[in-house]
Amino acid sequence: MTRLARPLEAAALGVVLLLAAVLATGGWTVAGFPLTRAEDLVVLLAAIVALRGLLAPLPWAPTPCPRAVAAGVLGYAVVMGFIVLSRHFALRTHALDLGQYLQVIWSIAAGHGAYTTLPPVHFWGEHLSLVFYLLAPLVWVVPGAAVLLVAQAVILGAGALLVFGYASRRLGAPAAAAPFGLLYLLNPSLHGINIRDIHPQAFAIPLVIAAALAFDAGRYWWCGAALVGTLACREDAAIAVVGFALWLAIARGRWRLGVGLGVASVLLLALDLSYVMPYFRGAPYPHLQRYAHLGSSLGDILLSLAVRPWRWIGAVSTPEKLVYLLALLLPLGALPLLAPRALVAALPGLAMNLLSFDHALFHYRSQYQAFVLPFLMLAAVDGYARLRGHRKAGAVLALAFLASVVLTARTANDLMVTRWRLGPEQRAAHALMGRIPHSVPLSVNERLVPHLATRREIFIYPTGAGRSDYILDLESVLAARPAPGYREIGRSGGWILLQRAA
Repeated sequence: MTRLARPLEAAALGVVLLLAAVLATGGWTVAGFPLTRAEDLVVLLAAIVALRGLLAPLPWAPTPCPRAVAAGVLGYAVVMGFIVLSRHFALRTHALDLGQYLQVIWSIAAGHGAYTTLPPVHFWGEHLSLVFYLLAPLVWVVPGAAVLLVAQAVILGAGALLVFGYASRRLGAPAAAAPFGLLYLLNPSLHGINIRDIHPQAFAIPLVIAAALAFDAGRYWWCGAALVGTLACREDAAIAVVGFALWLAIARGRWRLGVGLGVASVLLLALDLSYVMPYFRGAPYPHLQRYAHLGSSLGDILLSLAVRPWRWIGAVSTPEKLVYLLALLLPLGALPLLAPRALVAALPGLAMNLLSFDHALFHYRSQYQAFVLPFLMLAAVDGYARLRGHRKAGAVLALAFLASVVLTARTANDLMVTRWRLGPEQRAAHALMGRIPHSVPLSVNERLVPHLATRREIFIYPTGAGRSDYILDLESVLAARPAPGYREIGRSGGWILLQRAA
């Protein structure tokens, strides 16, 4: 068996070199076979390394555990920071959500309150993300979306240190805890959340883990502060706090505290959805429409969950949702299943996703996993505590790393030069955006909004035409939907810049 080890090592080296070439050139097509996706080579490399590990132990140089996790956090912040910034400058970020959130945070920083024109509404009627007040100083220092993208990558990456701290307490040894910090950094849900724009609920991931770490350490004030921070992420972050309440009651045996926290969180959610947000919106809370099959209000939905199972059993028991659950569990080696008392804390977040027919909610790389992932990490650590003495414990961790790499492989595509190198179209768009004065009302292409949202009024064309001083969109869009009353002042790379006629 060991005779095959050397050929596999040579094959792995060949795949690494080929991967580097694809990243540097964008790949090629050979004899009709496209070699243009880095993720395919990452999956192949993972398979070769896994097979090599089955034949003989892999050589490795031991690294002090805290240093390994710290290096992982630094590497994550650098790589993910590069990816999110390059995506942004290559016009691959979106009006919803990055452009809208940037406008709200800039509006708060400028003293105008939490307003947006995407669509025109007081933002607390759309999402109650009070955490934006903490992000506003960043926009004072560095106006624009880039600082928010980097901040999110750094904060999410730092969650690995919290996972390491929690695992060290539960497992009693840093050497056993380090793999969980690294598994967190490799998690495909974390990558998906981080890569696409910014999301206030994403900050609930490190905050919930921090709350668990603080509680186990007896730092109850810090635990409370982390939970308050979680509630400030979004109105529906109360669901994550309900999950934490279940964790307290069932995994830690603090029933009174858990029940009290859970009831308070549900009441707060009901208050926000029924009174606070409709006050700012001037209309009912809109996002419960995802659960219209269960009822029209939070109380109706909760009643359906309790006494009308025929309304939701079919929704949660589809093959697609089974695949979703597998995609959440496999990157953790299915270890959460060994700690059911801790895993129950993930149920509120999972219910929010599984009960909906909106595919975005039950995609394992979407931002809606922010209320699920932290509890899966906690349960994985507790599950490993039960398995640790078993001779197959190492194999389970190896499986977790293999599944993580396979399901996260698409992140490598964003490192390809063809994804981040600006082409003529992107350079032309940046040049035309540079000609637009600050603070004037605009109506622009959806992909340009995140670059221009630091102003009172910005719209996605054709919305806002007639109200805006400038319009910037693709030639094809303006040919299909002309803008009367405007004159052309610039054209380049397939883009047209229009100014309101005098």
